[in-house]
Amino acid sequence: MVRSSLVIAAAAALSATAALAQDAPVARIGFAGLLERTADLDRLFVAPRPGERCVQFSSYDRRSHAGPEDAEAWYANADRGQYLRVEDRDGRREYVMVDAEGPAFVARIWSANPSGTLRFYVDGEAEPRWTVDFAALLSGQVEALPEPVCGVRSRGANCHLPIPFDRRLVLTCDTGDFYYQVNVQHLAAGEHVFSFRPEWLREQRAAIDRWAAALAGGPRAIEAASGPGAPVLQTEAVAPDADGAVWTRFLEGPGVIRGLWLGLAGPAARPALARQARLCIDVDEEAVVDVPLGDFFASAPGLDPWAGRALGVLPDGTGYCLFPMPFVRGIRLRVLLDGPAAEDDGLQLTTAIWNEPATFDEAPLTFRAAWHQVRDLHTRPRGDHLVVDARGGPGRFVGCGLVVRNPTRAWWGEGDERIVVDGEDFPSTFGTGTEDYFGYAWCCPEPFSSPLHAQPHCDGPGNFGYTQNVRLQLHDAVPFHRSLRFDLEVWHWKDVEVDYASTVWFYGATGVTSGLPAVPPAAERALVEMVPPVAFLAEGAVEGEQMRVVECTGGTHTTQDMSGFEGARWSRDGQLWWMDGKVGDRLIVAVPVQRPGRYRVQAVFTTARDYARIRVLHDGRPLGDVIDLYSPEVSHTGVVELGKLAVDGHATELAIEIAGHDERAIPRHMVGIDYVRLVAD
Repeated sequence: MVRSSLVIAAAAALSATAALAQDAPVARIGFAGLLERTADLDRLFVAPRPGERCVQFSSYDRRSHAGPEDAEAWYANADRGQYLRVEDRDGRREYVMVDAEGPAFVARIWSANPSGTLRFYVDGEAEPRWTVDFAALLSGQVEALPEPVCGVRSRGANCHLPIPFDRRLVLTCDTGDFYYQVNVQHLAAGEHVFSFRPEWLREQRAAIDRWAAALAGGPRAIEAASGPGAPVLQTEAVAPDADGAVWTRFLEGPGVIRGLWLGLAGPAARPALARQARLCIDVDEEAVVDVPLGDFFASAPGLDPWAGRALGVLPDGTGYCLFPMPFVRGIRLRVLLDGPAAEDDGLQLTTAIWNEPATFDEAPLTFRAAWHQVRDLHTRPRGDHLVVDARGGPGRFVGCGLVVRNPTRAWWGEGDERIVVDGEDFPSTFGTGTEDYFGYAWCCPEPFSSPLHAQPHCDGPGNFGYTQNVRLQLHDAVPFHRSLRFDLEVWHWKDVEVDYASTVWFYGATGVTSGLPAVPPAAERALVEMVPPVAFLAEGAVEGEQMRVVECTGGTHTTQDMSGFEGARWSRDGQLWWMDGKVGDRLIVAVPVQRPGRYRVQAVFTTARDYARIRVLHDGRPLGDVIDLYSPEVSHTGVVELGKLAVDGHATELAIEIAGHDERAIPRHMVGIDYVRLVAD
């Protein structure tokens, strides 16, 4: 453990008040102490103790238990509605999401579609210790748990509050058919915690507020720093030397770099320059970081601002890193610029280093970062992208960034994350989708920024072009004693070629390697220009997403961005989306017309595996035949001729009625209206 006035003392983290004492006469970590401990980034460079472990419970497709030898099962994608078991409690069916032994704490809960009630059964108690609305908790609607502790980001619902339990946790929900991930952090052997009580949300509000402030404090770290080593941003003109270095700093140890700020500007566009430049760091004469500059700060395609707890980019394009970097003898930092020097005239570098002297009770783990790019990666047959294959000693995995170049609008990120620790037989982290790992959902291209995860960039339309994702695993860092391998499935809806470029941040003992190839030359990692597709517009159409809904007798309706689906083209890339109605339910929409008269009615509907059979009615009479909206993949019907009608005003109403579903369909009875067109007869 490092000795420093800025580091939270271990004794404080382990203290517990007599008022909270439980039955076992052992020292326990109190809730405030646990929050304080998990806010302390210095614990990341302490080697894991026996018993420390991070595991994930999720709704991944259980067919994957067949193993990688069965490729169809290994890449199976029915990652919804899967649980450990179903129990009957007091006449109520409860779906068991987590059953874990303590001492441990829940570090993260995510869902794409939370519903129902969560029940936390703690330490073998027959009644739930905490009962809470699933959606309210993950969307930040529970008192004392607002953003950034909980919240919805690009349609993904998240809770990051540490929820401790000492002996056992059984977590259930009384509804099924949802996606979920729950990360559980096991403590070291001999440590104990006080098990969570919901009244702590009121009694420990000040401690929760301090923890939330620490999460959100990354962008303001340079203003918050004080003392002799406080950082000061400086900008200077630079030029590459004979080795290509535009900036070099060497610091003698022992010490800890607590913050690093870097921004490079010049005649070239910042994104191109940030991929051309590399950040290289040597600690105690060991090379530990070699990553393109923009990728290191997880904003490679556009240098878009985002505000992470330990990484981020300021509005002026300056990146910051608050991962502590301990060193015993010395640390050398360099920014190297690959490529012709003639292109480097007029370069300006903004820098700041926050460094403190320190002594260590034991050898600290070294901060490390590595980059892995694969270009023209075939999406068929399905395969994996290697994020890291760390070997050679103990360490902690603390996060990764991913840049994807996608040549289509179609969704690229169904691939699950899989983390194998210390050679275990089956991954202790097995996820439900790439966007799920990064904390959003439903292929959503909307950029977002949050302290522990972000989507700083997405070109569009849909999922076309470059996308940048990032997740920081801080209080859910994954400890390993010998090795850790992280593979990310490449699971695209289309058979195309994509580019994947991932950055991994981790800590490891001396000699621990990433298992990744060397960074390729600048020309091979340059961003490829992408020309976005033009949206299709149906002439004379009344767009479904612009129609007024007069009545909906069952289910829910909304508008849906269809730009992420390839193969079929939706007019203006949108539709009116009706979900979860029942047979006989009707959705009535108003269709404007230019003038009274007789018209032929044309319509285009969406088809998919969970869509309904429908009939269209006008004045209570059917127009055309029953239309089957089932198809194995998302597509549409093309133009359907429904028949003729007479309109005596400037609008008319059409009713869509659910008539049933195809025997092959998932019975959610969904309906999508791309557009309706009235053609004068």
